[in-house]
Amino acid sequence: MKKMKSLATLIAVVSISFAAISCASTKGADSAPAKSPKAQRSITYEVIDWDGAVTGKDIAEWPYNLQDEGLSALDDYPGIKEKVGNNKFFLTTGENTDKKLAREEARNAVSFQLAQMLNTKAIATFNQVIDDNEQAQETINATASKAQFTGFERVAETWVFRLKTNHLKNDKQTEEYTYYELFVCDRDVYQQQVEKYLSDILGKVVKSENMQKANKIRDGLVDELMSNDTAALQEVEQ
Repeated sequence: MKKMKSLATLIAVVSISFAAISCASTKGADSAPAKSPKAQRSITYEVIDWDGAVTGKDIAEWPYNLQDEGLSALDDYPGIKEKVGNNKFFLTTGENTDKKLAREEARNAVSFQLAQMLNTKAIATFNQVIDDNEQAQETINATASKAQFTGFERVAETWVFRLKTNHLKNDKQTEEYTYYELFVCDRDVYQQQVEKYLSDILGKVVKSENMQKANKIRDGLVDELMSNDTAALQEVEQ
């Protein structure tokens, strides 16, 4: 199986932590990652069930490895890799005690999570052409809930059902489903939408005398985003 450090990477960026994964079968136990200090301090998860467990399949690892390994994480999943092809690809997540609601949340998360990711990049990158960073951040963050991105196709999904223990709330335990959805988008379509979204942000937070410099910074950010072939939305905190 692929190295489990990728699992820790995914969990960190979605603001949750695994202490250990113990499964209901010996195959699931083979997937258990090592405990981390951060997980021991905050929230731990124990896997109860997963997509494919009833037929004896291991937990799908592609959601956990995409961030570090890019497309090579799909080498063991040729059907998914073929669907991704040369497209930009994105991983979304949804969590809920109700399985159907967790799936719906993950399936509907592309626009909001992509906007959040772009907002984070914009705030960090445009600071040199923004006069009032605090006001700009409020303006930029307010755009995420209204964002609409199109041209995305869902090519894969998987889920786990876990016992969640919150050590910051007297070890309160809940059982919840986590869905992972993999989406792809044509590179040209994606780039056009990213450019427009970032241009709209600049128009709201940058003074006209700084716009030429801001546009150059935007172009550099777009180039960076287009050359990054990891599952971009894993970087978004939820």
